[in-house]
Amino acid sequence: MSESIKGQQDFTTGSSEFNAAAFQIEQAMRKINTAEPVRVVSVQPGAVGPVGMVSVQPLVNLVTGMGDGMTQSELFSLPYMRVQGGENAVIVDPKPGDMGLAVYAMRDTEGVKSNRDGSPANPGSARMYSKGDGFYVGGFLNGTPKRYLMIDDEGLTLDDGAGGRLELKGGKLTIVAPAGIESTSPTEVHNTPALVMGGDGATATMNANMQINGSVTSTGDQVAGGISQTGHTHTGVQPGSGSTGTPQ
Repeated sequence: MSESIKGQQDFTTGSSEFNAAAFQIEQAMRKINTAEPVRVVSVQPGAVGPVGMVSVQPLVNLVTGMGDGMTQSELFSLPYMRVQGGENAVIVDPKPGDMGLAVYAMRDTEGVKSNRDGSPANPGSARMYSKGDGFYVGGFLNGTPKRYLMIDDEGLTLDDGAGGRLELKGGKLTIVAPAGIESTSPTEVHNTPALVMGGDGATATMNANMQINGSVTSTGDQVAGGISQTGHTHTGVQPGSGSTGTPQ
């Protein structure tokens, strides 16, 4: 019996003036686009630059009067959201395969999209709630990230997905860098009362002149120019007030 029903009318649509009017209103409302889940197909452009655009595939199929599903058409050039204030931004641009939400403006937004300067612009047409005026908001229904910045009640964690990790928790900064730490700067100042470096069998190498304004305490030997401080000898040793020769 259901296969004989054509369109989106049902058996009661024409049974009264109220039902007929309700059907017409419902059909008009179906032309209003508000928001729907989508999947990113492509991104243009991104990185360090102005916020780009995405092409997306709506994920909720249309349904015919016969109850058959029908895939929607791809939507092109939707501006995506970036967390930004003035010239300050957190750049995590969308990637193909991401899922998010497409939201549709109430008026034609082509003028605003073209200007990109925040100034008001007249609508380019009389269309309303059209999918041609969509914006992409990402981050819904996606999988587990490999690289992330996490801020929770314990503190801050930055993970590069390759073993590198920075944690700031409870006032303590912990850095794990399997490939090493490289710093380039004209000066480096550490206002640290206690600085501990190395571990069992560790070696510290400094390719620079060193000046220490304070005492030096060593539990092991110190070698300067190949001469041991604790095991060297002196030449020219003789009784009296004379001086010894240089260490050797």
